[in-house]
Amino acid sequence: MVPKPPLSNRAQSLVDASPLPTYIAEHLERSTDSVPDDPNPYIGLAIAQNLLMWDILEPQINRDRDVDPASVAYGETAGSLEIRKMIASFGSKHIWGRTVDPDDVVLFAGAGAILEMLFFALADPGEGVLVPTPSYAFYWTDLETRDELTIVPVHTSSSDDFRLTPELLEAASSRSDVPIAALLLTNPVNPTGRMMPRDDVAACVEWARSRGIHVVVNGIYALSTHGDGMYESLASIVPIGDDIHEVWAFSKDFAMSGLRAGVLTSTNKDVLAAVAGIGYWSIVSGDTQHLLANMLADDVWVERYLTEMRARLSISYETTTAALKTAGIPYVEADAGLFLLADFRRFMDEPTWAEEDRIWRLILNEADVNLTPGSACQIGEPGFMRICFATEPPEVVASAINRIGLLLAS
Repeated sequence: MVPKPPLSNRAQSLVDASPLPTYIAEHLERSTDSVPDDPNPYIGLAIAQNLLMWDILEPQINRDRDVDPASVAYGETAGSLEIRKMIASFGSKHIWGRTVDPDDVVLFAGAGAILEMLFFALADPGEGVLVPTPSYAFYWTDLETRDELTIVPVHTSSSDDFRLTPELLEAASSRSDVPIAALLLTNPVNPTGRMMPRDDVAACVEWARSRGIHVVVNGIYALSTHGDGMYESLASIVPIGDDIHEVWAFSKDFAMSGLRAGVLTSTNKDVLAAVAGIGYWSIVSGDTQHLLANMLADDVWVERYLTEMRARLSISYETTTAALKTAGIPYVEADAGLFLLADFRRFMDEPTWAEEDRIWRLILNEADVNLTPGSACQIGEPGFMRICFATEPPEVVASAINRIGLLLAS
């Protein structure tokens, strides 16, 4: 028998240890295995996507599908000038709080692709990126898998309301055994569902600037607010310079996670050129660009959509928190995003990661409800789990929490 040729070492490492988190693998398997008319079906509350807006999206997406020849031909790698103009205009008004030139905008296939390419340009293999925790679970995949960077977690604490401070950044940087190249901030924060106070944003950016490192701000939930306040743009807090790079996407705020359209804006021409240089492998299809440009051109629809989206998120959040109160499950109050952090520490026999895993698996296997375990969010203390309340109708989320409450009370 001819021996099987070996894989590369990097490929073999992916075979030996998949970067796919367990909670997502469970979600994919249970969603596929669902039985029609099951009286107690599987309920997945672990995936951060907004599935509440399809009735508003569907007519807009399917109307006037007058695709032109340019949309099915090769185009600019970083997005057509038309879509970049539309994004620049929309983002300047709603997200970035400043006039952004279309030449300072690039569009690629999702925020994950944007982050991987951006950090390819900002740091060399082996260098470190400061990431505050609790954190988005996939940053480790985005930055460490192919970029070969090292994420240096900056653990915030529930006792301090998960507040990020320059002192925490300094302590994490000082403990790091790799040089720090950048700070990655997420605002609004995933998974707490909270907007960072402007003074904290200013202090953290100033700390990074005093160390001469890049600052990347992921504002992918900037418009998905449901509290009393609205997202405050970075430009309204600090001066924007070549050391700051902002990421956004259509996936969350426009409930289009499957279309894969992520955005980067930066005034650093070298960074934009480097990202565009490797963007060939992450081009957004011409048809999708055409669809998104038409959507953003309809100002009346966009305003109606954003107003309705925030209203529905507010209803879902209020329904979710009411159900948690009834079930006796504490939670961290939120004002943005598609999720919140529930606190299961009172149900744990001991404050360990093994015990958190036991509670998560108990909820998954006995209540058939999937949450995002805190360990996946790199939280510095066990016992918190993320509940994504926009991935199902409010009444379904409430039903899932009721199941959990009955289970934990038994």
